[in-house]
Parts: sequence; structure tokens; C-alpha cells
Amino acid sequence: MVLFNQMVAAVAALSLLASNATAFQFPSPTSTAATTSNRRDAIKDIVSKGAIGFGAIVASNSYNVEAANALVEGNVPPGKVKKTLSEEYRQGTAALGDSVEAEVLPREAYKKLESGVIYADISKGDGDEVKEGKKVNMQWVLRRSNGYFVDSSAVSDSVPFIFTVGDPNGAIQGLDEGIRGMKAGGTRRILIPPRFAWMQGVDDGKPGPLPAGFGPRQQMRRVMKDRIDVPGEYIFLEVKVSKVR
Repeated sequence: MVLFNQMVAAVAALSLLASNATAFQFPSPTSTAATTSNRRDAIKDIVSKGAIGFGAIVASNSYNVEAANALVEGNVPPGKVKKTLSEEYRQGTAALGDSVEAEVLPREAYKKLESGVIYADISKGDGDEVKEGKKVNMQWVLRRSNGYFVDSSAVSDSVPFIFTVGDPNGAIQGLDEGIRGMKAGGTRRILIPPRFAWMQGVDDGKPGPLPAGFGPRQQMRRVMKDRIDVPGEYIFLEVKVSKVR
């Protein structure tokens, strides 16, 4: 009710200005000062009786504005965007759909490798284990460290990324390290420092998974160029191993 009264008073002030609009139409030199003074006095009187000005009204309204949904860059994401945690344990959206996999993981679920790569198992598989020399098929979701969706295998008709663990020309280093120990059927969230990502670039034939299309690739080029040394910067990969052989 207080806010409503303030807004009504402010509208009254505007109405008063509108009624004196003729004062702005070619005023004579002798009348300008008097007109301005009268207008200022009238507004001052309204403010003293309850209006507090538009700045204060805007400020009070800002507390009632709900946060907007996260922006999405690149391709259209297959699922909803979830908010991220702060520091190095920020959350992405779980790989491959809105299910129990999409639940936020506790901090203690995350493990940090010596390289700085961080990972947490969303769900454990029961198939063959990912080891050095094994060929892996996986589905993936790629996000930037602010949680913005970039690309996923689902956007490309769920064609899996296939690589041999330990092959320097197969997967980016952070993925090659972070996927080890998984089992077929499992899903894992991997946070990769940019220096262990696309150091050779994001063009065809380079270690992957590679985002498809100019927009998503350009996003990763900017990250690799401008944010490679930014503390706490990570590339989010959420992967689901579908086959190990």
C-alpha cells in the first residue's frame, strides 16, 4: 500500500509537469525563472507529503523482481538450464535429460586430480571399465563455467563421440583424464581447466569432443584465447559412457 501511494504521488507530480508543459514552449526571458521556481516548489510540496521520487520507487520494486532464466548461447539445449554453485564445484545440467541425474551433487562427491581436473559420478555404471587403451563411445553435454549451454551430442542426432583412452589425438586431455575409472552405463560430470581442453584448436580433426557449427566453436575459441589463465575457469562436460571395448 505504501508503494502504491508513492507511485500515485509520483504520477501526480508528472501530471503537474504536464499541465505546465506550455512553460517549455518558447518562454519569455522574464517568465522562465518564475515558472521553473513554481514548478520546483510544487514538486517539492508533493514529495514532502509522501512521494519519495522515482529512484526510490525503482529501488523498492527491484526487490520484487524474480531472477530471469539463464541465457542460452550456441545451440538450443536438450534440457533445462540449472543454476551453478560458486567456486570450483559449480554445477552444470546433468547429462542427457531431466532425471535423477539432474540432481545437485554434494561437494564431497567431487574429486580433484593433480592436474586440476575435477569430476563427480552422477550415476555409476555396471559395464566394462574405462582404462588406458580402451575404445569408448560416449554421449556428452558441453557448458561454459557460467553454466551456459554450448553444445551436445543430442543436438547432432545423438551421434556418440568415440575415442581411444590415452591417444593424444583422440580426446582433449581433461576428458582423457577425467573419464578413467568410469564403467559403461555410468554418467559423470567433469570440470576441465581450459589449459587441458582445446589447446590444438576446435577445428575438424582436432581432439574432441568438438562443438558443431560456427557459434559454439567460436565460444570455445574465445574461452581458450581470453580465459585460459582465469582462476576458477572451467569447461563443463557431462558424459555418459555407452560402450567400452
